[in-house]
Amino acid sequence: MLSSSSRARRPDHVRPLRTLTGHTDTVRCVAFFPDNRRLVSSSWDNTIRIWDLETGLQTRGPLVGHTDVVRSVAVSPNGDRIASASEDHTLRVWDVATGELLYDPVEGHASGLWCVTFSPDGRRIATTGDNTIRIWDASTGSLVAGPFRSHNGNLYSLTYAPDGLEIASVANDKTVRVCDSDIGQMLVGPMEGHESDVRCVVYTPDGQSLVTASDDGTIRVWNVITGEQIGEPIKSHAAIITSIAISPDGTFLATAGPSTVMQVWNLSTRQGASPILRHANDVSCVAFSLDGRYLAGGCCDFRIWLWDASLLWRNQPTTQPARQIPTTPPIPSTPFLPQVS
Repeated sequence: MLSSSSRARRPDHVRPLRTLTGHTDTVRCVAFFPDNRRLVSSSWDNTIRIWDLETGLQTRGPLVGHTDVVRSVAVSPNGDRIASASEDHTLRVWDVATGELLYDPVEGHASGLWCVTFSPDGRRIATTGDNTIRIWDASTGSLVAGPFRSHNGNLYSLTYAPDGLEIASVANDKTVRVCDSDIGQMLVGPMEGHESDVRCVVYTPDGQSLVTASDDGTIRVWNVITGEQIGEPIKSHAAIITSIAISPDGTFLATAGPSTVMQVWNLSTRQGASPILRHANDVSCVAFSLDGRYLAGGCCDFRIWLWDASLLWRNQPTTQPARQIPTTPPIPSTPFLPQVS
């Protein structure tokens, strides 16, 4: 039995608000709805599922039709559509109200798709695949721009700038690039520094910086005007980082990789944040809700783990400026399963 002093020295572990169960393979991507009450996920089981955060139940679906791994999923800014990108070479756009496709699967990429994202105004959808970026009309699925070949290798991830005028992308050529979202002309880059494939990229909420993560196990911050790296890299304990997400106020960065611990960093101090968010299996993807209340981790145990993100703010050093802590409404408890058979 542990002594009281030993128990006092144990890391500050917390339990998730709940776990969402239904997928039959690794959860590949998670994204919150604008109402902050629902979440969509995609998986290696080829399906897409929509969840109610209060009940933990699926509200619709699973949405089926993809014939291979659904690598990426995104929710439109008004919450009425879902876009999914799959290894089956197609983009599919779903009506949330009916669970049906808005139009036929969109083809054009010559290989599997890696990433999909809506423009900030919801009118366009950007995808990566076959080393190109393509821009589609969200209402019709028709190609409106591209293909853009901004990298010398396979593109893993892309994201729109908050104003929608630029797209940042990363690839296995170890670079970060920013291009015009209409004509594909490179505006900033190539930004070099990572020593291996760059898998993830996100804008900070103010649009002034980019945060990237790589197979070299580092997280780097870049100035989007000059392309220069800001500060020293943050070294993760995971050899590969597969997903990153920034809190809505830009304070925290959550990362996923081949580890049971979801690492969370304070971007200002570049120090790890507490408490420790430990899962039963490797975390493959992460997302913050738009109001900052929740943090979700999709896992290789086929579940989605939902965390109270307000704990991050509560555990900030007292020397930090006071912040308004997001209040998380109580969620009925569900059985906590610490491991998977």
